[in-house]
Amino acid sequence: MDYFPIFCNLRGKRCLIVGGGQVATHKVKGLLAAGAVLRLVAPTLSPELASLYASGDIEWYPVTFSPQYLHSCWLVIAATSDPQVNRLVSEAASAERLFCNVTDDPSAASFISPSIIDHSPVIIALSCGGNAPVYSKILKAHVAAHLPSGMRESVRLAGALRGRINSVSGDRERKRAFWTVFFRHAPLQQALAQGNEREVKQQVEWLIQHMLLSE
Repeated sequence: MDYFPIFCNLRGKRCLIVGGGQVATHKVKGLLAAGAVLRLVAPTLSPELASLYASGDIEWYPVTFSPQYLHSCWLVIAATSDPQVNRLVSEAASAERLFCNVTDDPSAASFISPSIIDHSPVIIALSCGGNAPVYSKILKAHVAAHLPSGMRESVRLAGALRGRINSVSGDRERKRAFWTVFFRHAPLQQALAQGNEREVKQQVEWLIQHMLLSE
């Protein structure tokens, strides 16, 4: 395995992006969606980034990069159009033991960004190891087209039920069997897809009674 996949909780954590063009704009959107606090270092900004700065959504330092801007950051992205600057950012980040993504140059990066399908709380990340970004997008479209309907609602309901299910039974195998049936139980999944809350509750109670409480 060339890369270890990981999902980072960046909410409220400062991340540094070096660059102010269209690539940086794309990275900014993703990190803001994840709740990160963003610091940008770039002499100029794209119109969209300038608007975000004007509204107070990002920090901006209109200068060239220097290692001091790594201070208090959790993650770094080098997104300039200058490969030498990007490598300088990556080297400085590595010296501080910070993970750094270098756009269009996986060999200089300590992490790569996957193609993302965001149906939160379900998030699917696909990567070809930086070798074939276009194929990653093809795979993303294929996977997205085959996701089950009601998937998001099923996972949200499972999250809301976890505490109750754990209190009902301490038997790990029984709980595993319950969740396996839960996600495949056609009447429940149909009710979720239709937004029929009354039927959802009835199906959940039926599953609890028959899967966890019955002898």
